[in-house]
Amino acid sequence: MINIEKLEYHYPHTSKPALNSVDLHVNKGEFILVTGKSGCGKSTLACTLNGIIPHISGGDMEGKVVVNGKNTKNFTVFQMAQEVGFIFQNPESQFFNLQVEDEVAFGPENLGLDPEEIDKRVSKALHDVKMTFWRKHNVFNLSEGQKQRVNIAANLSLNPELLVLDEPTSNLDLPGAMELFQTLERLKNNGKTIVLIDHRTQHVKKLVDRVIIMDEGKIIHKGGKKLLHDPEAMKKYSIRNPTHLTTMVKKFNAYNTSNISHNTSKVILEVNNLSYQYSNGFALEDVSFTLKKGEILGIVGNNGSGKTTLAKVLAGLLKPGKGTIIFFPEDQGGNKISMAHKLGMVLQNPDHQLFMNKVHTELSFGLSELGFSLEEIESRVEDILSSMNLSKLRNRHPHSLSSGEKQRTLISAFMTRQPHLLILDEPTTGMDSYHMNQLVGEIMKLQGDGVSFILISHDIEFLLKTTHKLIFMENGKIIDEKLTEECYNFTANLKVHNHFKV
Repeated sequence: MINIEKLEYHYPHTSKPALNSVDLHVNKGEFILVTGKSGCGKSTLACTLNGIIPHISGGDMEGKVVVNGKNTKNFTVFQMAQEVGFIFQNPESQFFNLQVEDEVAFGPENLGLDPEEIDKRVSKALHDVKMTFWRKHNVFNLSEGQKQRVNIAANLSLNPELLVLDEPTSNLDLPGAMELFQTLERLKNNGKTIVLIDHRTQHVKKLVDRVIIMDEGKIIHKGGKKLLHDPEAMKKYSIRNPTHLTTMVKKFNAYNTSNISHNTSKVILEVNNLSYQYSNGFALEDVSFTLKKGEILGIVGNNGSGKTTLAKVLAGLLKPGKGTIIFFPEDQGGNKISMAHKLGMVLQNPDHQLFMNKVHTELSFGLSELGFSLEEIESRVEDILSSMNLSKLRNRHPHSLSSGEKQRTLISAFMTRQPHLLILDEPTTGMDSYHMNQLVGEIMKLQGDGVSFILISHDIEFLLKTTHKLIFMENGKIIDEKLTEECYNFTANLKVHNHFKV
């Protein structure tokens, strides 16, 4: 199905190759996992499989990439779309239509299929990703995880022989991720060839035939699924822990309770009976909770449960229908602290918030307006660049980075400002194990200085390492609130909400 020989690729205006001497052969029906550190070349390799590289990205490509008998140099991306279904990290970058069913029908319509066959394909694809209920919905009113499922359905409707998925589970809840891999298992059993790029390996270990590890644009290791459990490879190449969730829970309970402390004396955020309603009828209803200085709160729940909506209301991006949001404290002089000092929010999609031309400038932007001196700005920026492993990328354009690198850049930009409260929405999207642990370290350092956090995440390992308590959301409401220790003790005994069933 895939035959790659002596592949080398340079992005435009770069001297270092993004891919270097890559050889890879994949048989029809194989399930391949490609993993490795953020920025190692995984997504670049994927983009050679459907002709995005070199036809759209430009740059210099040498060597041969043949997919299902077609040399990608000789076929357009449109022609390769009938062979290769490609699911990007950011689903919005692939949307062409507003309505879900129109988006899924777009490919078959362009193939000139008759309406009956198109409807049949749309229905099956939506059923496979559990999105039938949202068939008539606007794609941009969906949660990030739901958008990804629509994206997958749009590719499945073309019935390609090869399916390439680039971090497809990053924004999916646990049931959604499990449903995705059940879908992939059915596709594999039906003879499809699957190339999966992912840092999170808990779900894939049952299906994968081979593991490919990349580093600095090269394939470093090829082997069976045992590679996922190799301690040396896991540490060296930042492979996420493939341990079953119940085992992971027991392992981290002691860590969580013994290593996290916080100042419980002062409330900095008080939310009372908060409600919000979208035009499509979805509501955030009577949400109330408090957050204390130095406290780390996790918000969990399935895709579409209202987590991001709550975060946007807290950040002032959406105006609540009713209820109150009270921020503390005021400064020593008694004057109100600016919202930029009080609160920072990192959205799920970093492309929506990155707008400077260099990583260094992104981190320093706006600090002088907040009253920091030039010496303070330089010190803060250099400290965060180093601790978040961004020093080598300081002069890169943020939009030229990998997904994980973009996410780290955006988070770092808010960390330099050190607001009283940071809201991070799916902050570990695209992050390998090494960089996830770096982020944990930065959160704990700021938390020690009294900064509070609200973390919205489906990443169980990340939440285990950071949060003091968890709020469970469902259908726009808080349905439970537990200390993290209590929650995961329940999890280990398989007695918790659907979000954490294993």
